Amino acid sequence: MKENILITGASGKVGREVVGRLHDRRARFVAASHHDSMFAPDVRCLKMDLGARSLVYESMKDVDLLFLNLPISESMVVYAQNAIMAAKNSGVKFMILTSILGADPESRFLLQETYGAIEHMAKDSRIPVVILRPNVYMQTFVTRHADSIRQGALFLPESEAKSSFVDIRDVADVAIKVIENPWLYEGRTISLTGPEALSNEDALQKIGRAIGRRVTYVPVTEAATRHRLLREGHSSWLVDAYLSIHRSAREGMTSTVHPSNQQVRGVEPRSFDDFCIESSAVWSSPYSESLREANF
Repeated sequence: MKENILITGASGKVGREVVGRLHDRRARFVAASHHDSMFAPDVRCLKMDLGARSLVYESMKDVDLLFLNLPISESMVVYAQNAIMAAKNSGVKFMILTSILGADPESRFLLQETYGAIEHMAKDSRIPVVILRPNVYMQTFVTRHADSIRQGALFLPESEAKSSFVDIRDVADVAIKVIENPWLYEGRTISLTGPEALSNEDALQKIGRAIGRRVTYVPVTEAATRHRLLREGHSSWLVDAYLSIHRSAREGMTSTVHPSNQQVRGVEPRSFDDFCIESSAVWSSPYSESLREANF
């Protein structure tokens, strides 16, 4: 990889996986994040606020490929505008945008509508772009849901909905395939799912087998979930974003299994069963503040 690559959102879950793979390949890249560096000393890092337009413009100098990975926040459209305009004005040659399954500027669901608007913005920039649309991450069960699973019950407003959960590592592997040969994928929107659609009850049964005890799924109302999330201190916008994921799942939007994961990577998607075996220690360990980070 001879291109100069800029990774935004490098401290996020997908960002960290992409940075690790680029580091292993000795690629020329900068890991940009609003957090302090969490990477090896030889990783070039940049502390960057995507809301600071002048800093974003400065960071795009000499960048050939932009991996645009945005934090979930009420300001994410502004962040995207700043990054995409800076990339266009700086002559960035290629862009990879991480989005979400079901993204659509006309969507009834907040997060899908927001990502749809950002996708439209990226296409309008005329920068050659590939869009990655992952489904709900398997890793959500070891971040947002870990403490509930340890306590033996998971409460979600998804009724009996199913989701084809995808492993974040698969998403990063696909991103690397695109980075290695971006022109092969130019203009594509790549939907990324796991190999099977599972209900929350199905998923918790697999987790229960991995840890040797039962974990119960309890369907709850949106109102109860909203009350809990607001009580935990989340903003109204972020609560609406959370709920938009659950609502879209109830309407069947997260249940489709797409072949792109295997087609791009050349191997079968990581299974939820294997994920459970690998993650079992997390659900058996004491609660950790580090697991509070929200993840979709």
